[in-house]
Amino acid sequence: MPQNPLISRRERLVSARLCVLVDGGSSVAACAEQVAAIAAAGAGLIQLRDKSLDDATLLERAIAAVGAARRHGALVVINDRPDIAVAAAADGVHLGAGDLPVLAARRVVGSARLIGRTAHCFAEATAAMADAADYLGIGPCFPSDTKTFASFAPRDFLQAVAAEIALPAFAIGGITPQRLPELAALGLTRVAVAAGVTKAPDPAAAVAAFHDALSRTS
Repeated sequence: MPQNPLISRRERLVSARLCVLVDGGSSVAACAEQVAAIAAAGAGLIQLRDKSLDDATLLERAIAAVGAARRHGALVVINDRPDIAVAAAADGVHLGAGDLPVLAARRVVGSARLIGRTAHCFAEATAAMADAADYLGIGPCFPSDTKTFASFAPRDFLQAVAAEIALPAFAIGGITPQRLPELAALGLTRVAVAAGVTKAPDPAAAVAAFHDALSRTS
């Protein structure tokens, strides 16, 4: 019998503990090479996020990222753009506060693709769960080299999500391997990382370091 893609994607998402956010790179080849290295090293979820690219170029990069990740068993979601996710045959879309609501995005991507939602407070997390989002990105947790944040997620919010929201939740914002025990103490055992992997001298080694640290928080 054909495999149910929704079950397959959700089951694979449950086992994914590290999400790496990547940009489109300098070329299609560079994008594919970066994603392949990160996926081969063990990142279970890759989010393509690049607001600088025009639609045609973003679609090119998305198709390359999906192809590279699939060869190594990783999931790919596209930031902000349900339409690009569908056109690139990606595994889903990740939505922020200014993007389409989850229910509207579901009408675009259908039932067989993942929808992630960023949540900065408990009300946003519960709303995402009520709207049948598949996972959360929560934070920002710490100061970051990628973005400047006006404030950080309260620890009681992070702990409440871990304890009360029945969705995989990836902590994001300034995550390093050294900070994983602090997150684990709050109940969070999944993380999303950008520069900590992509700007590392050896991104594959950085993924391995995160996996090693995550394994010690299980």
